[in-house]
Amino acid sequence: MSRSSDVCLILEGTYPYVAGGVSSWVHQLITAMHDIRFSLLIIMPSRDYIREMKYSVPPNLVEIRHVFIHDYETSVPSPWKVRKRKKDIFKQLENVIVKSLKGNIEDYPDLIRLFIPGPNGKQILNLNDLIYSTDSWQMLVNLYKHYDLSVSFIDYFWTYRFTVLPLIQLFNVDIPNAPIYHAISTGYAGILGAAASICNKSVLLITEHGIYSKERKIEIAQATWIYDEREESIRPQEELSYFKKWWITFFELLSRVSYEYASEIITLFGGNQLEQIKCGADESKLSIIPNGIDMNKFFPIERHIDENDDHFVIGFVGRVVPIKDVKTFIKSIKVVLDYLPNIQVLIIGPTDEDEDYFEECVQLCDMLFLDKVIKFTGKVNIAEYYPKIDLVVLTSESEAQPLVILEANAMGIPVVASDVGACEELCFGRTLEDQALGVSGYITGVSDPDDTAAAIVEILSNPDLYNSMSKSGIERVRKFYGQNDLFAQYLNLYEKYMYW
Repeated sequence: MSRSSDVCLILEGTYPYVAGGVSSWVHQLITAMHDIRFSLLIIMPSRDYIREMKYSVPPNLVEIRHVFIHDYETSVPSPWKVRKRKKDIFKQLENVIVKSLKGNIEDYPDLIRLFIPGPNGKQILNLNDLIYSTDSWQMLVNLYKHYDLSVSFIDYFWTYRFTVLPLIQLFNVDIPNAPIYHAISTGYAGILGAAASICNKSVLLITEHGIYSKERKIEIAQATWIYDEREESIRPQEELSYFKKWWITFFELLSRVSYEYASEIITLFGGNQLEQIKCGADESKLSIIPNGIDMNKFFPIERHIDENDDHFVIGFVGRVVPIKDVKTFIKSIKVVLDYLPNIQVLIIGPTDEDEDYFEECVQLCDMLFLDKVIKFTGKVNIAEYYPKIDLVVLTSESEAQPLVILEANAMGIPVVASDVGACEELCFGRTLEDQALGVSGYITGVSDPDDTAAAIVEILSNPDLYNSMSKSGIERVRKFYGQNDLFAQYLNLYEKYMYW
């Protein structure tokens, strides 16, 4: 069978339709490797989802295919038509489900072959079988009895459907043939990558920017759309409901299967790697390739402050959304003004993603009498703003490996960042060689405006510290985070398996 591309990237609803960190990384990856032919297999909710290109397509991106996991195409069977029974097949499926929930995923290839279209384009089991057949219903009843469930069967039935049907739809796709499948997460992308590698005898690589199962667990714990059979109770509930546990188990299972069938599992920093091991990843498959930046775009600018300087520009770089915790930054500035009264503050980033939150931030500035101090720039070319800034601050509640720290350090700007993701190793160094370069920023507590303010004041009030951080940041990024050097590691991986 001919290969349509060298590398098929599998993504969940990001590039090229959504701008953001992962999408930018994918675009840079493709653009950096002119001689590698890429295809995309993009997982999306439905055809109704807005698909507007946010990036110009590089010439070496040769094909884009989509799979819409919530567009179910079924037909109600005629009551007069005799349907072929598939009792044995459903019994096989039932056994695989039971074993998987016990942590045994060795039968995953058999499961895949039930749903991936064969040479004739047909599935052994299809959506109609799952929705309308007597054998499917009997399997569902058997599982309910097997686990001796006390929850409502109706709620169990619909949760089962919403869990399983997207998977069946996911597998019913014409997968581009490639020697390498590179999933940019676990979850649906990872499990489809596992299926593709099994069916086409190819290699699966996984890159996780954030840990998929951990992120879904947080979302599910906070979700209101998942039915909670205990929500009418007046007693406080410490444990998650049965159906929230169901969804968490489901996504953890997707991650375990993805890790099992991957040849290489890559992430951005050591903390993520520990999470991958907890989720069942084989340590021998793990490696770290951090994000990098274009050194031609973010280049050092000579910076030097002395004891006579008291006019500073402090920049917050990021989207104005709750997860970036802009309010903590604003509160910290109120404290900083008591020590450094001649500061200017720029909040640099889009304000239209969560307009209610943006308005709350504006109101907070007014309430704290900071409207003359803090300016919201909206979306701008950040490279043009960095030369105006003396210190960059991040107060995010969650990050993987924020490029903002690398960009600022590359230009000689020290950083104050909350203790999330890879922020600590970006400021203090990851390896002994890296740590020997010195500190390029301070790490503060999450949602702690006083701690953030103290770090800002200490750096800007101490010229020797500031100048040392500036030099350390420039050297750290130059030595360890050049984009071309890091993408070369991916090129080496691709070349290793393309001719395997």
